[in-house]
Amino acid sequence: MQLILSIIIGSIFCAVIIVNYNNDEDLENISEIIDKNANISQLYKKEKTNTYEPYLGKIVIDKINLEYTIFNNYDENLLKIAPCKFYGGKIGEEGNICVAAHNYNDNRFFSRIAELETKDVIRLIDLDGNEFEYIVYDNFEIDENDFSILRQNKKYELTLLTCNNSNKKRIIIKAYMKEY
Repeated sequence: MQLILSIIIGSIFCAVIIVNYNNDEDLENISEIIDKNANISQLYKKEKTNTYEPYLGKIVIDKINLEYTIFNNYDENLLKIAPCKFYGGKIGEEGNICVAAHNYNDNRFFSRIAELETKDVIRLIDLDGNEFEYIVYDNFEIDENDFSILRQNKKYELTLLTCNNSNKKRIIIKAYMKEY
């Protein structure tokens, strides 16, 4: 019950913030609040249930100093305040997880993912604290209406997606899960 209440309050809070704030610095602060809310909601999670979870987990990329909570679903309002799962299942499951985020051209959200190179590490952390390392194997651009990136090329795959604001294309990072 406390988890559901936390989710409802967090959703209302996010909606109010989205309506009232629009500058990039405020959006960055909002994503920090979301991160704290995601951590607090886990304190109330006593047992695994089939109830909807608003958060997928976290993404951490040390090379570009990036760490954000990821929303479990994609919509334009959520995308303004944090990365969102665009496609796929849960972290650690077989398949292609695609995470999208805005490119604010100021080192926030996914504005620096184009700097990632082959063999760079991306970490995804699920809601139970399990950490999965993904190794970058490709970095390229596509047209904005090309969804071929959602096809699965590896057994466990991660696709990062953001806009290239200078040419209206999408920047894509493909990575595979490191086997242990």
